[in-house]
Amino acid sequence: MTKKEMEFLGGRMKLLREKNGVKSLEAMRELLTASGSEEYRVDNKSTLSRAESGLAGEKTIIKWAKAYCSAFHYSEKQTEQFLRGDKIAVPDTSALLKNPQLVDELGEKYNIVVIPDIVIRELDGIKNSSNRALATRAWEIIRGIGYGDRVIKMEYTGDHTIEKDEQIICVAKKAAVKYGCEVQIITDDADYSAFLKGDDTVTALHLREYMITKQNLVNMKGLVELDQYYADDYSDILPPDEDEINAFLPDGNTLIISIVRNRSHSFEQRKAKIQWLIAHGADVDKRDCSRRYFPPLTHAIQMNDYPMFLFLLNTCHANPNVGSRNPHDAGKLRQKDIKREKNEGNMPLMVAAWDGKVEFVKALCADERTSINQQDANGFTALIKACYWGFLKCRDILIEAGADTKIVDIDGLTAEEHYNGFLESGRKKPNKQNKKGRRFL
Repeated sequence: MTKKEMEFLGGRMKLLREKNGVKSLEAMRELLTASGSEEYRVDNKSTLSRAESGLAGEKTIIKWAKAYCSAFHYSEKQTEQFLRGDKIAVPDTSALLKNPQLVDELGEKYNIVVIPDIVIRELDGIKNSSNRALATRAWEIIRGIGYGDRVIKMEYTGDHTIEKDEQIICVAKKAAVKYGCEVQIITDDADYSAFLKGDDTVTALHLREYMITKQNLVNMKGLVELDQYYADDYSDILPPDEDEINAFLPDGNTLIISIVRNRSHSFEQRKAKIQWLIAHGADVDKRDCSRRYFPPLTHAIQMNDYPMFLFLLNTCHANPNVGSRNPHDAGKLRQKDIKREKNEGNMPLMVAAWDGKVEFVKALCADERTSINQQDANGFTALIKACYWGFLKCRDILIEAGADTKIVDIDGLTAEEHYNGFLESGRKKPNKQNKKGRRFL
């Protein structure tokens, strides 16, 4: 163990003691001595003081760390975790804007995710900016962050005139001291190297490199280059290997989803690239880990790209019943304690009905594979979603296709009751016309 690692372990011992209500070293000495184990008999509290300060030898610190765990009835697995220590991630604003679901993703690898208050304030400012797309993304990030035992908001209390990067580093160092472990700042574009030079408690990890660590990848740079490459024919291109072809890019999209959302290249080139990827093992139904965990088919609906949508549905045989699903949430879809703003189970048909996209709804209803009456986490069917906004054409198509008008949502309301609520409330339908020329009902 390095000196810093021994200091970290000693710090965790102190936190463990205080967390269990043992406020003084003398009380801890008495607790260990009273345990009956001659091995853990302590003649004076200075022995424990040196261990908690990380000043004793490695074997001595480990010995007393195990004694602390035994005194507080830790299991073998808990003791192993305690000795190993927590890992903390501190995402900055750039990383969150690149991948809005990053907080959920970080929970896979890190024990604690710290959100600096500087980042929240920065996102709040972006939320009110004139850049509509960026403002929406910032709003979704703020709304989606749920604080608790694993995700913690931490305040910066120092000099507010210094650079924001330095403020985030100060929060990261504060977290390292508080929890006694190593901290990594996850960033997309900020350069922390000058501020972190010589620091072995806080390091910076670029979002691109983080995505490599959570996947079986070697060459993220090559994957990004492939993502940017378009041609009429791909027969001479060496395809990615099995792990890479379905990997997530730094923004949380797969290669196929990135193609679906990229309208700067010709439709023919995009089709050719998708077919080439599928021929080499790409999953046409794999969801993103960026925003709402949608599959490519739903992304095509969001982009209002009907030709791409039909290509995925009919030529690529995309599954029309793949709904949004957060892989890090073990909760059941119909639980009332699920946050409604993180609604799950949204199938392509539901998304199309919610937006009143008649062509998409008609095509999905015509596909015999489509589950017309599937419900999302809130109990909404596609019919309920269409009626919520008063989209009568979508409603009629769905009913003709066999939609069940008697199904109720999580609050016990039917599609008809939602439509009556729409009429009574006078709520306006979402603005479905934008500068890209999208047209909706």
